[in-house]
Amino acid sequence: MPERWFDAGVPELRADICDVHGTREETFLLFGKQLTGTHAKLERRIVLTPLMAKRLAVGLADVLREHEAQSNATPAGRNQSAASDDEAPAEARPMLALVRGLNVGFGFERSFKLSAGNLNANRVIFGVRTKLVNRESVLGVCRTLGMPDRYLTQVEELLSEANTVGFGFEEGAYKIYLEFWDKLRQRVKREPDNITPELLFVGYKWAIDDPARCALARYTCDPLLSIGGIRKRLGALYDDPAMPSLQAARQIVDLAATRIGTNDSFVYVKAAEEGNPRKSFDLNLYKAGLTVGELYPMLWALCEHYSIPRSHLDRLNAQINSRIFGHLSGGIGRDGQDFLTVYYEIEAL
Repeated sequence: MPERWFDAGVPELRADICDVHGTREETFLLFGKQLTGTHAKLERRIVLTPLMAKRLAVGLADVLREHEAQSNATPAGRNQSAASDDEAPAEARPMLALVRGLNVGFGFERSFKLSAGNLNANRVIFGVRTKLVNRESVLGVCRTLGMPDRYLTQVEELLSEANTVGFGFEEGAYKIYLEFWDKLRQRVKREPDNITPELLFVGYKWAIDDPARCALARYTCDPLLSIGGIRKRLGALYDDPAMPSLQAARQIVDLAATRIGTNDSFVYVKAAEEGNPRKSFDLNLYKAGLTVGELYPMLWALCEHYSIPRSHLDRLNAQINSRIFGHLSGGIGRDGQDFLTVYYEIEAL
């Protein structure tokens, strides 16, 4: 049974440096403040038995796994959102105003899509934790955006199961995403040997000027894939192994893999839409800690394949090269054409 803590009068310490020492009998946790150079001021010394140290290690591991799980999900959930309207494409600002009207924090991702002869940078997603927002308010935003009735009915049915709702904009179209990350995470925790693919997202997309032009996308996650497994899934997704986005995706995955542990990996999702040839992937690479600028060599090579002028990429890179790189998606779009999309962070979790 969890302990009930009485913390009245207990001072809070926000340490910016820590160290651990131990003997056969005791473990010492040292917390303090960095002063100058190699000097630090010790603020707290905590002494633990080996048993208590093991309990602490287990507790910390659980908390960090939860943090990483949330980081792998769509960014959403801050108590305050500080990003300005200028960070959003002008056409997306009406949607941004509606999301701000929910009066909760939200995550903020932008992206740019590369395809034959085109670089589209007017793309954005605002993500909100469903537990923080009123259900009817979310549905109200969907209605205001002109969501088709048949999609609205599905959102009403599925919203209680989703842990995040994403409000997306791409030139001429609105998008609503429902994410079921918590459901998948709980299954993996309960059944660690069960690697059966499971639905992770549902995406509803419609043209702003004609909601009848719409598409429903399902995003299925293959849990616990290794880096090698991800590379195989990428290869199996394409009919032609020489497709430009496949080559770029493999190079970016290989770069990201150098920034994580040898036994670690990333979340891989396969996407398909009803009634069109779309066949694509999405990879959450946030944990690699890469910046957009570090992808430049791979993206420039891809622009050459797509006949996109280098100046277009250079202008965009100058604006966002220091942004944290988040997701990578690519494959065959609903128009049957090869593409690659880079998502980057405006406002983190």
